Amino acid sequence: MLLASAVVVWEWLNEHGRWRPYSPAVSHHIEAVVRAGPRAGGSVVLGQVDRRLAPYIIDLHSMNQFRQDTGTLRPVRRNYYDPASAPGKGVVWEWENDHGSWTPYDMDVGITIQHAFEKQRPWIDLSPIGFGYVIDFGTMGQINRQTQRQRRVRRRLDLVYPLVTSAAGRAASWPAAPG
Repeated sequence: MLLASAVVVWEWLNEHGRWRPYSPAVSHHIEAVVRAGPRAGGSVVLGQVDRRLAPYIIDLHSMNQFRQDTGTLRPVRRNYYDPASAPGKGVVWEWENDHGSWTPYDMDVGITIQHAFEKQRPWIDLSPIGFGYVIDFGTMGQINRQTQRQRRVRRRLDLVYPLVTSAAGRAASWPAAPG
């Protein structure tokens, strides 16, 4: 029997319609609850793994993230990526925000940046994937194509996202949601 492998990245939908990845540690925690099955109750308390996420609970049945202090609901998804891609190698690409802290790129953007980095390209234009920036690997900077504003970027290593394996014939039908 052939086996197909993928890394699982759990993501939440922000107010701008962008899927934002949870960290590898949070994704591992969610996957542990998924593996535990119904006896785990179908809820994931994110504060158990990251105290900054203490207000958040994921309901695996509805595939929503619930913020306890505001009542805000946001969709979540379980997305699969190639184990040879950035999340499968533990590579995280981040940009420095206006407050001086680091924000991870959306997963598809980070994977695209990592691919260009591995090819030893001097820069990559992200416009073809709908992101109006150029990443300059020489300066480790992000340049806004419209305003020319520059920000710092960095590449760091983290945990590898959880690896799942399935029979090759079933890989295409993996459920988007557990259960």
